[in-house]
Amino acid sequence: MLVLTVAAFVFNTSESAPIGLLTDISNGLEVSETRAGFLISAYAWVVALMSLPLMMACSRMEYRRLLIGIVGLFVASNFASGLATGYYMLMVSRIGVACSHALFWAVATPIAVKVSPKGRRALAMSLIMTGTSVAQILGMPLGRMIGLALGWRITFICIGSVAAAVLLFLIFAFPKVDNDTRFSVSELPQMLKNRRLLAIYAIVVLLVTGHFVAYSYIEPFLLQVAGLSQNVITAVLMLFGLAGIIASAIFSRNFPARRTLLTVFSFTGMTAGMALLRAGSASVLTLTVLCIFWGMAMTFMNLVFQAELMAVEKKATTVAMALYSGLFNVGIGAGPVIGAWVIKGSGLQDVGYIGAAVALAGSVVSVWFLLRLRDTLTGKVK
Repeated sequence: MLVLTVAAFVFNTSESAPIGLLTDISNGLEVSETRAGFLISAYAWVVALMSLPLMMACSRMEYRRLLIGIVGLFVASNFASGLATGYYMLMVSRIGVACSHALFWAVATPIAVKVSPKGRRALAMSLIMTGTSVAQILGMPLGRMIGLALGWRITFICIGSVAAAVLLFLIFAFPKVDNDTRFSVSELPQMLKNRRLLAIYAIVVLLVTGHFVAYSYIEPFLLQVAGLSQNVITAVLMLFGLAGIIASAIFSRNFPARRTLLTVFSFTGMTAGMALLRAGSASVLTLTVLCIFWGMAMTFMNLVFQAELMAVEKKATTVAMALYSGLFNVGIGAGPVIGAWVIKGSGLQDVGYIGAAVALAGSVVSVWFLLRLRDTLTGKVK
C-alpha cells in the first residue's frame, strides 16, 4: 500500500508539474502561456484515447509485472522531459509519461483494494488519493520551487529519480498480485449498456472539465488577477493539496455510511468554489478558504465515484477503471482548452465562472444519479 501511495504521488506530481511551472515553461521555451497550457491538454488527450486500448492489451498481465513496466516507462519519459531542448521534444516525452499514466490509474485502485486487509477498502482507496493530495501539497509546490530556482527541466529529473526508487522496490520487494480479469473486446458493448456506469462517466466528465477550466490556470490567476506573490501562490497551492488529504481521511472513515452527504458536498463544493473565485480574490484569506473547500470537494468527487464504479462493475473493474481514467482525462484535456477560449475572450478573471457553469451541469446529473440510482452500493441512501 505504501509503495502504491508513493507511486500515486510521483505520477500526479509529474502530471501537475506543468500547471505549477506554466509561466516558467512558457518563458523557457519562448511560447505563449496558452500554448504551454496545451502540454496539459495533449497529455490528457493521450490518456483519454489510450487508457482503454492499453488496458485491453494488458488486461491479463500479472499486476506486479505490469506495474514494473508502467513505472519503467514513466522513469524513462520523465528523464527525457528533463533533457528536452524544445517544445516538441518536451511534448513527445510527455506523451510517454501519459501512456504510463493511462495504465497506472486503470490498475492502481483495483490493486490497492486487492492488497488491502479485509474490510479496509475505503482506507486503501483513500491512501491512493492521499498520494495524489501529497503531490499537490509537496510535489507540485516543491517541483515549482525547484523549477523556479534551478529550471523546470530539473523538476522532471527529480521526479524521474524518485520514480526510479519506486521501480527498484517493485522489482525487489513488491509481491505477486494475481490478475483474475477475464474480459474481451466483444463484451465491451454489453458493459456500456449499464446505466449506472454511464451516469458515473457523464458526471465525471462534466465535473472534471469544469474543474480544469479554472484549475489549469490557477497559477496565472493567482498571480495576475489576485495579485499574490510567488511565495503566497505556492502556499495556496499547498493548502489546496492539504485539503485533499483531509478529504481522504474523512472518506476512509465515513464511506459508505455517509455516501450521499459526501457526494453532495463534492459537486456543490466544486461548483461554489469556482463560482466565487473572482469575488474571493479580493482577500487572501477568502481565496485560501475557497481553495481549501474546492480541494476537498474535488477529492470527494474522485473517491466517491471510483467506489461507485467498483460496486457497479465487479467483473471487469480494471477495464471500467481504464474508461473512467480516460474520461477523467477528457475533462482534463477539455478544461484547459475551454479556459484558453475564456482567456482570449473575456479574460483570465472569468475562468472560475465558466468552470462553475460546466460543473453545474455535472451537478444536475449527480442529483439525477442520487435520485434514480440510489441503490448502487448499499441499496438505499443514507
